[in-house]
Amino acid sequence: MKEIVFDSSAWIEYFSGSEEGERVKEIIASDDIIYTPSICLAEIKGKYIKEGKEYKDRINFIFSRSKSVNITRDIAILTGNKKHEWKLHMTDALIYSTSRFLNSTLLTKDSHFKELEKVQML
Repeated sequence: MKEIVFDSSAWIEYFSGSEEGERVKEIIASDDIIYTPSICLAEIKGKYIKEGKEYKDRINFIFSRSKSVNITRDIAILTGNKKHEWKLHMTDALIYSTSRFLNSTLLTKDSHFKELEKVQML
């Protein structure tokens, strides 16, 4: 059993039913522990509102299958310390900091994470 932090892009691929989404589906069906940074919920909801798509069932599903992780003081401090080293925008730095704080792998489709450690690319 692994612990995995899902980036917004992992959830979006899952809900789209894409080829990458099928890989995400396998993880969701497994016994792995899935975490979702709370900031990802804002990204996902905002995307679906902008596109005029239903979001409530999707957000509820995320809550049912993953553990939401709030931005704590420790995660915020880690982000402040490492944001420039990682060369990430603030939201992405918060997401990556969450995975590092939890010592978990980050699952993402976003290429700007690919050079960082403990990242699984879709």
